[in-house]
Amino acid sequence: MVAQRSETNQRETQQIFLTEEEEQAVMENLAQAKFNMSLEEFIAAWRAGKFDDDYERHSDVVGLAMKLPEYWNE
Repeated sequence: MVAQRSETNQRETQQIFLTEEEEQAVMENLAQAKFNMSLEEFIAAWRAGKFDDDYERHSDVVGLAMKLPEYWNE
């Protein structure tokens, strides 16, 4: 995963490469912050279709799901 960071005083974007452990931690934190559940719980809920009618959080759901390898294997 590549994270991008923009500095407010600069016009350039800096790319930061994450290890697999760091990537997992970022996704875990996103699941906790956005959905108040662990990443494992998010994946189970997503696979079960529990977010299908959640239009208020649609962009958050898709944003996190697209970062998961499982998303591309379904």
